[in-house]
Amino acid sequence: MRFNKYKSVIGIDFGTYAIKAVELESRGDGLYVKNVGSAYYTEKVIEDGEFLNVPLLTEFISNLWEDSKFESKEVAISWKSENEFTRVLTLPILPDKEIYEAVRLEISSRYDVDVDLVAFDYAILDKNENNQEMKILVAGIPKESASTVYNIFKELNLKLKVLEPEFICQINLLKPSEDSFILLNIGARTTMLYMSKGNLINVIRALRFGGDNATDVISSTLNVSFEEAERWKKERFEQEVGYSKIMVSDALLNNFLILLREINRSIDYFYQLTYTYPNRVVLDGGGSLVVGLREYINRELGLLVDLLSLNSIVKNSEDIPDPNLYSIALGAALSGIGYKCLYKFFDNLEFGRISV
Repeated sequence: MRFNKYKSVIGIDFGTYAIKAVELESRGDGLYVKNVGSAYYTEKVIEDGEFLNVPLLTEFISNLWEDSKFESKEVAISWKSENEFTRVLTLPILPDKEIYEAVRLEISSRYDVDVDLVAFDYAILDKNENNQEMKILVAGIPKESASTVYNIFKELNLKLKVLEPEFICQINLLKPSEDSFILLNIGARTTMLYMSKGNLINVIRALRFGGDNATDVISSTLNVSFEEAERWKKERFEQEVGYSKIMVSDALLNNFLILLREINRSIDYFYQLTYTYPNRVVLDGGGSLVVGLREYINRELGLLVDLLSLNSIVKNSEDIPDPNLYSIALGAALSGIGYKCLYKFFDNLEFGRISV
């Protein structure tokens, strides 16, 4: 059978409006995307990492598997930062069997977290034999959420392998380079900003800006519904001429100022840490396709701006439709298949996987 030869995993990204999934296969000569698929919600099923309608979500996932003709039964999920606990702890060097309880005690004593309600995993990042200390990354989500996810996939006869923090799924997609850069993953409501010097991620921030901001601006400017504004943004803007286009363009530019201000604040902080400025900007996520955004950032920051390329990760990236919409799902699949993130993180942060 095929799976005796190749190993494949389905990576899943629970987005604001849709589930996006990528089936990734490991072959002898590299990694290949076999299938991609998405299922758009007909009503709200997830809000800020909380499940609002589990039966409907289960139905969406079942239909997604059938419609996309996924073959693998193994699943890796990207977990949103809104409902996640991530910390780097410093503890005395301990035997492996004692670390788990030490981590639980440290979390309960230092943070406003009930460890009995959190499912967490940890990883040793660094050991300092001279100081007899070690740094440990702890990542956790509510036990109720972890149990819900596990039971959904169990009911569908699928095996949940990994719950991975979204920031790891994103960074999985990058190959280290010598220059410094800004990566912006622009979602529907939030933009995740990453800044790197070499193979070290120095800054990670969540910004209150997303593709929905642009849609709201178009909706209010033209006095049309949100749905019509979405169509205007994606389909009509390029062909539109006249006063309506000028009005929308001016309104969008004012809206982009919010994002630009936060990017500049992040650049200042990055300089304090590294004494360098970024050389380029990389855009990812569905919101990165907002009309005029790429040109605006290029003009205002004076930096080269490109969309994220997946060529260095998968062999057939050109076969992925709308790769910026499926990038996080692909990053989750990479974690599920055992790919090791090539970046290190400020304060020796390396990864934050939650194995199930």
